[in-house]
Amino acid sequence: MPIFLEEPSYGPGGPDGQGWNRLSLNAHFDQRHQCGLLPINFPTLFESMTGRQRWGGYERCRQLAPGHCGECPIQRRHTEDQGAIAWPDRTPLLLARVRPLAPTPGALFADPASGRSTLELRPWPGGTAVEASWVQVRNTPALRLSWAWRDAEGEAFWLVRNNPAAADAVVRSKKFGAHTRHSLYSLEDGPRVALLTCRGSCAHASSHLQHLAADLGVHAGRSPGCVPDTTERLPGVRSIELAQKDGRSVIRRHGAETLIAWDVPFDETTAAALAAHTVRLTSAT
Repeated sequence: MPIFLEEPSYGPGGPDGQGWNRLSLNAHFDQRHQCGLLPINFPTLFESMTGRQRWGGYERCRQLAPGHCGECPIQRRHTEDQGAIAWPDRTPLLLARVRPLAPTPGALFADPASGRSTLELRPWPGGTAVEASWVQVRNTPALRLSWAWRDAEGEAFWLVRNNPAAADAVVRSKKFGAHTRHSLYSLEDGPRVALLTCRGSCAHASSHLQHLAADLGVHAGRSPGCVPDTTERLPGVRSIELAQKDGRSVIRRHGAETLIAWDVPFDETTAAALAAHTVRLTSAT
């Protein structure tokens, strides 16, 4: 994974080979070395989390001796999982909204706030929003991103956390003709938490189902909470339709249908686990 992103080499011929003897704004742009662990927007966050970093769109390298990444405190914080998001309890899913920084008064071309933003993270389906930086998201382990989208409020994307207890979850699957059934257990000897019946093609990887079982098992045995309002589609997840039918949840995707019978109360905690499962099915990372 590239971390030290070297600045472009100087070419006196310019990008078109005709030289630089024309009006140029290059003096107003930062051409220094950059750090692949310091993204400043969604495209570079996606690049950084998938090992595709390239120069452009990252913060400057902060080392006095550029390229000595092993001695850099930024890399040390990243490898030691320091500076991560303070993840709220009781939800595996956060809605991230990009909040651009206000322009600096009096600044023109060299405005330090230009192209910079913070993130407003809101627990799903409800809760108090917290502010975070792009670097905090990058330093958060076991995290998945959805694809970004734009709506009336601006740019947004989902953050879904992999459940560390997923390795202990058990999925027992059986095929019945054109149907596939998945029985989910948060523990080997624990009670069943959900029964999924896939009609047509099954798009569920075992890892997705294990995380769903672990998300449900965290609060297994709890008293029923408030019944949430259901939505046909999660914001930004256009390929999946959600519904309720005869007390069961329904996932429709690409002509296939999955019915989910819950063995835990269908409340906001269960709705959040279902939403997180939906995002994992379509995640970008």
